[in-house]
Amino acid sequence: MVTVTLFNKKMLLRTLSTLAVGSFTVLVVGFANQIVSNTSGSDKSKVAQMVPTNLAGLVAIPQALPHFNLDEQGWALRGYDPVAYFDENRAIKGSQQFITEWEGALWSFISAENRDLFTNNPETYAPANGGYCTFGVVLAKKFDGDPNVWLLHNKRLYVFLNEEVKSQFLQDINDNLAKVESNWPQIKDKSSEALES
Repeated sequence: MVTVTLFNKKMLLRTLSTLAVGSFTVLVVGFANQIVSNTSGSDKSKVAQMVPTNLAGLVAIPQALPHFNLDEQGWALRGYDPVAYFDENRAIKGSQQFITEWEGALWSFISAENRDLFTNNPETYAPANGGYCTFGVVLAKKFDGDPNVWLLHNKRLYVFLNEEVKSQFLQDINDNLAKVESNWPQIKDKSSEALES
């Protein structure tokens, strides 16, 4: 789980190298609405001026999570909303206003409603194979999955490296899905580099 902490500059410098929480090192300078609402009297306006009102202060430094395909900032699906594939039938970039952490990855959504749907049932909305290219898993490899090249099949979200790879996968979808089901448990916790050797 990600922990959120309010830092001043001195504390930030002192704790930068020591605050490790789960799979992330997280430093937050924000979440002002919650902090301000929990502050009373004359301190309330001082706190409101000192604390940013959005998540621009969020700094997440991902560590290795081989079971998820994360971008450099730790976002699953490169920050696309996993619920939108099901509800909107399209890939939509999420907003940093609506985020959650699940299984060591950051997830972004287009609305609080989508975030809550995901939070209540993440296994339903999270991409199969941790968001790695589905055809790569057929080959027992972990290739990047492009959130704009995707397929909903049997209520599961699958992403692919590119359109050409997706077309190859679809040529024998049943056999390929059987290989995915067989290969993913064997490669899930291995890094993509380890699978290349």
